[in-house]
Amino acid sequence: MLVLTDYHAVNPALLAGPGSAWRQMLRIEDVGASVNVVIDAIQALQPQRLVYAEGDSWFDKFTPIPTSGTNLLAAIRTPFVTAVVDVSHIGDEVRDMVRGHQAMQTKAMFKLFDFNAVLLSAGGNDLKNVFADLFAAKAAALAGAPVPGKPADLGRLDDPASYEEFFTDVMTNVARFVDMRDAAGSATTRKAPIFVHGYDYFQPRPAGAAIFAGTRVGSGPWLYPSMKDAGLSDAQMRAAADAVIDELNLQLAQLIAPRAGVFVINSRGLLTPAAPQSTGSNADWLDEIHPNETGFTKLARNRWDVVLSQALGWVPNPGDLVPPLPVSNPSLALGGGAAAPVLA
Repeated sequence: MLVLTDYHAVNPALLAGPGSAWRQMLRIEDVGASVNVVIDAIQALQPQRLVYAEGDSWFDKFTPIPTSGTNLLAAIRTPFVTAVVDVSHIGDEVRDMVRGHQAMQTKAMFKLFDFNAVLLSAGGNDLKNVFADLFAAKAAALAGAPVPGKPADLGRLDDPASYEEFFTDVMTNVARFVDMRDAAGSATTRKAPIFVHGYDYFQPRPAGAAIFAGTRVGSGPWLYPSMKDAGLSDAQMRAAADAVIDELNLQLAQLIAPRAGVFVINSRGLLTPAAPQSTGSNADWLDEIHPNETGFTKLARNRWDVVLSQALGWVPNPGDLVPPLPVSNPSLALGGGAAAPVLA
């Protein structure tokens, strides 16, 4: 039985030692969620463990082309030959993952294959929409134009509780994804732990994502323009962003973590935020909302490697575990992010 009480990191000597079995997961890229692609890959790779990954751009490898390492799946290490079936799509909201073709294909995967763990990266694009709606309303209010149906109280931007209503659909759809695991045709998949993560604190800034590295072809920034139009300072932007992330983590801990076999990984406070007004890769961030390779490596080493490897059957020996990097970037929101537990 998987028991998680705290975060640990793998001893670096174990990861890099001579003959180390720790390795990157073998990605089975299957954006179309074709079972035939997975069958062919499993036959070719002969993995010891099989993982399913559904999510957004934090999992998708094309962020940006041809840069490597700028996604979480590429950063995670396990002591097994582990294949990860990646059906992630850049830009997906949680609802996209639990309806229509994507849901049908996930159900087919869960029926046919024995997954040892399921990874879900969801909510980031929903967060962008929270900001787009809320701060567009605030900008309009500043201009004297009322916006029907939008919250009237826009003064509590650093209070996580003021964002609670925005996450009702997000939590409902995350729960639906868990329901698909619970109804899997494979007995192994039905018992597979699901790992869901929140996001780390970041500084809204004028830094967009490039589709092709070194170019301006891409999208974003996502939050900064509407927050700037709403009249927020850099410090106010950071506090408001922290409040939204704290509320997401709190709701995941309260509503999703109690589900059997679901674990919520708290990413908060680990990464070094980018400097306000910076426009490119800075500190641990590639752009406004995506970590760079250094950032994803920090998250993998200090949050993911141990818990996922234990879920896959790794039993640490004495000395295999070391303390993770300490939290060095606390929340600037009201309450300082203390409402949600470190590990759910």
